[in-house]
Amino acid sequence: MHSLLEKKGFILDVDGVVGKGKKPIKPAVEAVKKLMDLGKKVVFVSNNSTRSRRIYTERFRGYGLDVDENQMILTTYATAEYIREKHGGSRIFTTGEEGLIEELKLAGHDIVDYTEADILVVGSNRGINFDIMTKALRMCLDKSKLYYATNPDRIFPSEDGPIPGTGMIVGALYWMTGRMPDCICGKPETVIMNKALETLGLEASDVVVVGDQIDVDVEAGKRIGAKTLLVLSGVTTEENLEEMIERSGLKPDYVLEHLGKLFE
Repeated sequence: MHSLLEKKGFILDVDGVVGKGKKPIKPAVEAVKKLMDLGKKVVFVSNNSTRSRRIYTERFRGYGLDVDENQMILTTYATAEYIREKHGGSRIFTTGEEGLIEELKLAGHDIVDYTEADILVVGSNRGINFDIMTKALRMCLDKSKLYYATNPDRIFPSEDGPIPGTGMIVGALYWMTGRMPDCICGKPETVIMNKALETLGLEASDVVVVGDQIDVDVEAGKRIGAKTLLVLSGVTTEENLEEMIERSGLKPDYVLEHLGKLFE
């Protein structure tokens, strides 16, 4: 039994930690069940900007995990809620897919074309095209428009290997305009992490942040002052671990092969 099991709460990344796409990481799924059986408070914090909480809850049922939608702190949800809290219901143009659009609408926002929008929200889109990028570019060039991004991930783990993350769009817009988002709501920023702590009802000192990327998950944990656990079941592997540490300049507090190793 690992010393981290003394902590009261666990903030778990999803892709690369609990599963990869629709495919579960079986020992990690069993570890999640054990954490819940021990009475630990668990939330799932993901930078996946293509899914809503409803979609992810259904996916978890496919993993064999019965979790509540309120345990899903996705960047789609965190972004939608943060904009509502800051600006109320807003007129938004987004590059994102249906999962992001669903959460934006649930938070009371109107999804409109770029000429009618006050806020640009950038999220991943596996069908991104020239037309969407042109509209995003034009909004980004207009300094009177607010610009939010769901997350900064350069790459994202999928069932058959890495795929481009939201950073592909953020990076392209920066290259064209020199402008970065006014706010990034996903990890490693504190917007989504504070929402996770609020949901847990715990202080950061009582929590472990678990993820598979040092510059996303580990940095997010360190920013809020929580212990960090890096698992080598996603983007970071045993082969590239040292390179990732050197690149990020950060070291996780603990490293395990996968989440199931907590109980070995």
